[in-house]
Amino acid sequence: MIIELDTERLTNLGLCPDEYVYLLLLSRKEIDPSLKLNVDLELLQTNGWIKIGEDDDVTLRDKFETSTLSDFDQMWHGLLSRFPLKVINNGQVRMLRAKDPDSKANSKAKAKYKKIVGTDKEKHDRIIGCLNRELDFRRKGNGLGYMQMLDTWINNHSWEKYTDTNDTTEPESTTGRITRSL
Repeated sequence: MIIELDTERLTNLGLCPDEYVYLLLLSRKEIDPSLKLNVDLELLQTNGWIKIGEDDDVTLRDKFETSTLSDFDQMWHGLLSRFPLKVINNGQVRMLRAKDPDSKANSKAKAKYKKIVGTDKEKHDRIIGCLNRELDFRRKGNGLGYMQMLDTWINNHSWEKYTDTNDTTEPESTTGRITRSL
């Protein structure tokens, strides 16, 4: 994993590089015990970055996400948190996107999404609403296995198919094709 550090930003946040890397890995749920990071958990808790619970469970507070991610990055992470990582179709697993939001595999989709949304939170919320409706329809009708890959979904503006749909609409039938006999 490649992590870029802006030392000026770290100074403004009052974090050392080890603390920032620890918090970033914690936010991605990718803590690696083999990394030797010099982190004072008590100090991070005192400064409001984490909460140490019983059994030494460490929980990241919202302060990290809101102070380190731009508005667009928060929207991008929101989209990826809703968009399926993989689907199963006829017993075969098909990956729809990369797990890491900043991976090279997601970079084209991220650039395209940034071009579409920019910093317009309302447009992002509409797209997320459409994605939620599409996922509901696909789950009800056993069509989740045919979900498009993330970059295709963004490039084709596929969410637009679900803008005017009603949340209570049921799929017509899950029994398959209806044919007539002559």
